[in-house]
Amino acid sequence: MSAGYAERLSAYPNKGKCGLPENYDTSRSLSSKISILAQLLTQSSYTVVLTGAGISTSAGIPDFRGPNGIWTREQGKKMKTSNKKKKRKRSNNDDPLEQTTNSDGQDEEERQTKSPSFVTAKPTLTHRALAHLITTKTTTTDPKQHSRYYLQHLITQNIDGLHGKTSLPRSKLSILHGDIFTEKCSKCHQEYIRKFEITTIGLQPTGRYCTNSLVAPPPPLPTGGESPNNDGATASCNGVLIDTLLDWEDALPDLEWNTSQIECAKAELILCLGTSLRIEPAGGLCQLGTTVGYVEAGAADWNLDLGDERNNDDDDDATTKKKKRGSSSSSSSSRKKKKKRQPQPKKLGYVIVNLQETPYDENATLVIRARVDDVMERLMIKLGYGDDWDSK
Repeated sequence: MSAGYAERLSAYPNKGKCGLPENYDTSRSLSSKISILAQLLTQSSYTVVLTGAGISTSAGIPDFRGPNGIWTREQGKKMKTSNKKKKRKRSNNDDPLEQTTNSDGQDEEERQTKSPSFVTAKPTLTHRALAHLITTKTTTTDPKQHSRYYLQHLITQNIDGLHGKTSLPRSKLSILHGDIFTEKCSKCHQEYIRKFEITTIGLQPTGRYCTNSLVAPPPPLPTGGESPNNDGATASCNGVLIDTLLDWEDALPDLEWNTSQIECAKAELILCLGTSLRIEPAGGLCQLGTTVGYVEAGAADWNLDLGDERNNDDDDDATTKKKKRGSSSSSSSSRKKKKKRQPQPKKLGYVIVNLQETPYDENATLVIRARVDDVMERLMIKLGYGDDWDSK
């Protein structure tokens, strides 16, 4: 599952801080914070959500940096191996018994952490709640209140495809790091959502071809000739299909990344769920919840310096080094030429719901230390959806 995907990634030493302790708010504090979150969502007229691996753990999909995360275990194994080598070097005598015993209980560890496949994994309460908040208005009999949608767009760093298994429309979803079930035509960019895992990574050919129908332009008319009966011939695109899963050094897909920046810039509130915010540039999107920018002609045109690599260059520095994307390199003088600025949105900041600390906790409007499913279950009631929304 996640381990299989992680094994496909090329070697990369800097995977951020792993194995940080998980902390939980007290029951009283949690209740208070969920009430505040509900108030923030009610005040916001445009809310965007950023999700990470933490929202999928209850579906049986392990995260990466948690106490039992994939990369946490990987680092632990490397440390144990390194310590063994040092010990053997000091003793200058290999222990035959140590060589024949199970390597630090590796088989048992793999058995305990064995998880269902991506194919059989089902959306969690959080996945379903987020889709519901985007697609379903609240109903109210209170004349002082009105029906509304609480969420406007969702951005995910997850490759597990669980958002796609809900009622969430594709137009409301930006997928930054790819999808294990999606392959895309390299020619016409048509997406194909499969019921099986795509086994390649790094935008490589999958061995299949595009069957999308393309209409060829009609042939040119001879001078004085009449229009033909047909407007054009229909043919299959037949372009090469490639996976959408990014490897470490792959650039984020332009459409998904630009849309994410635009949506976050429009947002009055950004909700970060189950993410450590340690993979850049995705993690830095939350800053747009406090930064007033502007959107012109549907394009990201502000200079935010969020970078173009999906990695963290410095584990120990919360302000990570980031490269500028090409779209943000315009000079300040060019900005002054007839820029039509839309009304600047009010900014309520960003909220983090995550058990581990993140590099962006300090400037967050609200930080909740609890399991995301627990927060979302209680939040749905606070927002007026009742306790039976998931059965409707």
